[in-house]
Amino acid sequence: MGERGNIYFVDQHRGKERLGMYMYSHWGGAVIPSVVEAALRRGREHWGDSQYLARIVFCELVKDDVMETTGYGLSTRIGDNEHAIVRVDDVDQTVAVCQPGTEQSSGKPIGSWSYEEFLKVAKQLDQMLDESDDSDDIGGDIEVPVAKAKKVQKVKKAKKATPKPKVASKKSKPTAKRKAR
Repeated sequence: MGERGNIYFVDQHRGKERLGMYMYSHWGGAVIPSVVEAALRRGREHWGDSQYLARIVFCELVKDDVMETTGYGLSTRIGDNEHAIVRVDDVDQTVAVCQPGTEQSSGKPIGSWSYEEFLKVAKQLDQMLDESDDSDDIGGDIEVPVAKAKKVQKVKKAKKATPKPKVASKKSKPTAKRKAR
C-alpha cells in the first residue's frame, strides 16, 4: 500500500525534451501540489537557481522524515507512481500537471501555470488530484480525475487572451475597361 507520487524537477531543455530528476514520495502523492507550493513560496529568491530550488523542493517533500531510510527517493527515471506527475520546470519557471509519460516532453500537459499563477491554484489542485470518483483511468493503476482535467482546462482557456475580431479584407475597386476601337 501507499500513496505514491512524483515531482519531476526540470533544470535544462534539450530541444523539446525536458531533462531533470524525479522526487518520489511513497505516502504523499495526493499532496504533491501543496509541497511544491510551499517550496516555491519558501524558495522564491532561488527561482531560476535550479541547484538551490531543487534542494528546497526535496527538503519540503521530506521535511518531517528527513532521517528515515525509506519513503522518499531521487532518480533520473520514474519508479512507482499513482498520480499525475507535477513537473516543476525551473528553466521556464512553470509548474505543470502531466499524465505519466508526458512530463519529459513539451507536449500538452493537463494544466500549466507560471510559478506565480501556481501559488494561487495549488490548494485547488490538491483537492482535484485527491478526488477518486468520476475518474479517467489512463493506464495501469494510475487514475487522473476527469473533473480535474476539465477544471484545469477551463482555467487555462479563461486566461488566454480573447482573439482579435477578423477584419474583412478591402475589395479592390473595379477598374474601367478600355473601350474597344
